Amino acid sequence: MNDRFRVIFASREIYELKGGYRAVLSGKLRNTAESLPVVGDMVVCSDGYVIESIEPRKTELKRSSPSGGAGMQVLAANATHLLIVMAMGAGFSIRRLERFLVLAASAGIQPVVALTKCDLVNPVDAAVAESEVKEAADIPVFCTSTVTGEGIGELSAYFSEGDIICLAGLSGAGKSSLLNAFCNTDFETSAVRESDGKGKHTTTARHFIETGKGYSFIDTPGIREVGIGGDAGAVEEVFDDIAKYAKMCRFSDCTHTGEPDCAVLAAVASGALSAERLAGMHKLKKESAAKNESERKVRDKKLSKTVKQIKKLGGTRH
Repeated sequence: MNDRFRVIFASREIYELKGGYRAVLSGKLRNTAESLPVVGDMVVCSDGYVIESIEPRKTELKRSSPSGGAGMQVLAANATHLLIVMAMGAGFSIRRLERFLVLAASAGIQPVVALTKCDLVNPVDAAVAESEVKEAADIPVFCTSTVTGEGIGELSAYFSEGDIICLAGLSGAGKSSLLNAFCNTDFETSAVRESDGKGKHTTTARHFIETGKGYSFIDTPGIREVGIGGDAGAVEEVFDDIAKYAKMCRFSDCTHTGEPDCAVLAAVASGALSAERLAGMHKLKKESAAKNESERKVRDKKLSKTVKQIKKLGGTRH
């Protein structure tokens, strides 16, 4: 057969393909693939809908392994946009937004922000939240309400035919409500605690959802912890405003923590940069460096094991 299919659902041993087919992995792919198929992948199947190979991915949206290991978890493949869904009110966090922006930059996909539930806050608070997001990044921001319909049409019109949009945000942020508005579906939604703005998980697995408007969504389970990888360049890209000041520091390797003639600290002192944003960058840089070192140790361990195996095989020859 050797036909190509889109993976629309993936969960351990279960793979569903576009067209309503259920597939299994070939033994060879299971044993040799660096990454198993994820939602959004294009796969090649043989007779009986056996997945033989995964086509090269245009993008990979990855986060640090939730288990705390050295590896990275691929959340979605071939996405063109990351729609970061943030509810206004309790739980709104620019620091969390920065983490999502690093994920998008590392994957090479366009971030977009949907500020949801704007009908629950006064217009001044909504304007402040929108302003804070725009200060953090020069990206599209839409204030939305699935109750009043505000911003839904504008957000929908932003996407184009062929776009694949991965939704990300805390549980209770309003992802399912947005999907219902875009796709005329009836995904379960959850109540949100007033104390911290968090809700229970209503999406428990990733799904590929077509809108009928030419673009598609990949829905993801609510992400409470957004672990970034070891891509230092992605962190630099997200904090490019700080990088501009860093070019004016006396020392090219300035850490912006106390060196003399540090242009970044001078910008903070003058109010041109916020101390919170600089602290956020330091935290993500430290986390990225630690992840990079952890991944390096794993690579070195694998290489050492391979070398030992080769030497062992060589010693058994006569």
